[in-house]
Amino acid sequence: MRRTFIAIKIEPGNRLSQAYTKIQNELKNEKIKWVDRHNFHVTLFFLGDTSDKKISEVSRSLAELATAFEAFEITLYGMGVFKNLRKPRVLWAGIRDFEPLKKMKQSLDQKMSNLGFAPDEREFKPHLTLARIKWIDDKNTLEHLLKEYQQQEWQKAWIGEIIYLESKLTQSGPVYTPIEKFSLK
Repeated sequence: MRRTFIAIKIEPGNRLSQAYTKIQNELKNEKIKWVDRHNFHVTLFFLGDTSDKKISEVSRSLAELATAFEAFEITLYGMGVFKNLRKPRVLWAGIRDFEPLKKMKQSLDQKMSNLGFAPDEREFKPHLTLARIKWIDDKNTLEHLLKEYQQQEWQKAWIGEIIYLESKLTQSGPVYTPIEKFSLK
């Protein structure tokens, strides 16, 4: 069994990279697990433990899905936290103009459901996870940074492929290895 998920990769531009570095520096004494910027991605579907047989089936489905969608652009915009400011758990950069991504997600959910994988029941809120917050004492600094960046347009991102990834959890953080990449038309 391999722990797998489906995603699109995002290469951070200068504006997002600079803000990311500033936030890391201002919150360096907090218990925060920062995502390596080379691992920035938007998760479309988390499959979890997957057998080799299912991996082949998923790959075939993704190849089919990719031919149905043209490459498109999204906008990385704003910043926020999941749960809330009192109990922040995930620091994220937001995504706007994601209608094509939403359509792709709906199609992907249907295909994965047909293969026996249950789609997430929560509403799809595409985002780029920047950090996982274990504990934070200085919530005022976090709040100030979120206010500073909540209306910031970071960059446009061209989405030209879907990536099927394996995730191995290690002491220093997850290691993502592409199983297969699928170019959009």
